Amino acid sequence: MPIIDQRMHIGNNCNGYDPVGTEFQSSIGTPFSKSCDNCHHFKDGMCEIDLYDKVLAGLDQL
Repeated sequence: MPIIDQRMHIGNNCNGYDPVGTEFQSSIGTPFSKSCDNCHHFKDGMCEIDLYDKVLAGLDQL
């Protein structure tokens, strides 16, 4: 799974997701889609509240 798709899946399933903007966020694949890349907690490719790996592991269980 490409990393962009993975970050969108994680963003859609993360309880800690906090969007950086107020734009409408249901358009998949747009710059404003719900994704780790558009979350306040995701800086320099890392989740500051340590949820990325936990949510990813939960997705693997589905």
